[in-house]
Amino acid sequence: MYDYIDTAEQLEQFVETISQYDWIAIDTEFIREKTYYSRLCLLQVATVDHLACIDPLAIKDISALKKVLYNPAITKVCHAAHQDQEIFYDMFGEPPAPIFDSQPAAAVLGIGDQIGYAKLIEEFMGVSLAKTQSRTDWSRRPLSQQQLDYAIDDVRYLREAYPKIINRLKEQSRLDWLQSDFDRYTSIDTFKPKIDEMWKKVKGHQRLKPLQLTIVQALAGWREALAEKKDLPRKWIMSDDLIIDLALQQPANTHEISEMRTIKSKQHSRYFNEWLACINNAKQLDESEWIRLPRFKKPNHNQAVLVDLLMVAIREQANVHNISAGLITSRKKIEKLVMAGDTQLPNDWRGALVNPIIKNILSGSVNFSVENGNKVRISD
Repeated sequence: MYDYIDTAEQLEQFVETISQYDWIAIDTEFIREKTYYSRLCLLQVATVDHLACIDPLAIKDISALKKVLYNPAITKVCHAAHQDQEIFYDMFGEPPAPIFDSQPAAAVLGIGDQIGYAKLIEEFMGVSLAKTQSRTDWSRRPLSQQQLDYAIDDVRYLREAYPKIINRLKEQSRLDWLQSDFDRYTSIDTFKPKIDEMWKKVKGHQRLKPLQLTIVQALAGWREALAEKKDLPRKWIMSDDLIIDLALQQPANTHEISEMRTIKSKQHSRYFNEWLACINNAKQLDESEWIRLPRFKKPNHNQAVLVDLLMVAIREQANVHNISAGLITSRKKIEKLVMAGDTQLPNDWRGALVNPIIKNILSGSVNFSVENGNKVRISD
């Protein structure tokens, strides 16, 4: 059984009840197809003893939840926490903390790098969850009993799996591996909009020259600010193709803009002067301020051989610990480190696993051999 909470009084009472626990499982249902911000439609919460679906569309003001969301003595247990954290950041100005995310936890246990919730529950609980409501419009009311039952399962089984995940992490001495990941999900910087960097998300920008990229930066920043203000998807305001065409053609007046093939809506005309201002402002910048993509460089022969050796060692370490090498690092990142003359990974669990052996490889104190014709052995 679980509660359906749709009044402020019920919510305040429920919060008071669960605030005594040291952890809660939490999940959200939302829609975003027609808005800039995710619209929270349902919130599921579980403790060891309580289960509830909270209706934020009925209650309107769910700020009473801040008492548990931002209580440092209560761990918020989630699966694939980024979206949930972003929703609360948008609502309350900061992401909840502390958190525990079962998705990276499963990864460091060697279960899967981006494991879905259903597979996680099957792994730890032996339960196969139905996917019948995965396409539900959670904004419609009333929600059916079937929809609510489906939603509550997202925390019903998570609360049961969480202790098992913790125990397995402790058995393998990997609980502390996850802190850097969790810290990233509780940092305001992770979710704070970076208007000046939105140009990097514009499809096709990689083929542009510096001035063109600088125009893209100005237009993409303008688009993002307006989409946020109007709470509309950014591509409803202006398509990527239109941004690229404006950067390539650099029209001098509104008539030239109106003649462009990517102008498909009469509503765009209201923005022509603003687009021209973006273009002209970018063109007036000194060349030293233009956006320049880093030149792609390939490692030379000796660097490529070193990268090969390091990747062998990283894959072997990953195999020893029953995790994927990709969870530790990628070949591209190792190439960048080698070409920069720095071969040490960040000082977290990933670095702790491979930095010592990388150091030994570079000092020449490591031997590579092959056993049984196919097994690589690395020894001091």
